[in-house]
Amino acid sequence: MEHSTSLEHALDLAEANLKEAKRLLDHGTKARAAGDIDDARLDQLQRLYDVAAHDVARAKRES
Repeated sequence: MEHSTSLEHALDLAEANLKEAKRLLDHGTKARAAGDIDDARLDQLQRLYDVAAHDVARAKRES
């Protein structure tokens, strides 16, 4: 995909990162329920998702 501005590119990257963070968090939630990971790892995944969501919001404000 070609972007006309670097801000559009940044938004696309931020949205892709958020999508991946959501996938990882969903997988981690299931893994935690199965006892495969501990609360600390799930907390890390939640923080990753939160940072990615914040980044999308920032990129939208700036574009």
